[in-house]
Amino acid sequence: MLVHPQYGTHQGVKGLEFDRVMAIMDDNSANGFLFLYEKLFGAQELSQTDIRNQSEGKDSVLSRTRRLFYVICSRAEKSLAIVAYTKDPKVVKRKSLESGWFTQDEIEMM
Repeated sequence: MLVHPQYGTHQGVKGLEFDRVMAIMDDNSANGFLFLYEKLFGAQELSQTDIRNQSEGKDSVLSRTRRLFYVICSRAEKSLAIVAYTKDPKVVKRKSLESGWFTQDEIEMM
């Protein structure tokens, strides 16, 4: 049991490392627009602006969210748990597998 648990925001842990990391992805509770995990994982359609920015190589919600997701995942030295609150778990799982981010045995749906 950890006596002094450590908590941080997704952005605030950049450069830090931990034995175990649990990240919660919940766009509805985040109330933001700069990072949208639902779009990165395919559970929400891309807007015309997203598609245009991506095709023109501009910074976009997808590129920002992808970089932030990398920061989250790369903080764990031994164990990583991602909790994704989503309206479409099957799509999120499929995108995770197709992207090679996780393997079948690393994903549990509840």
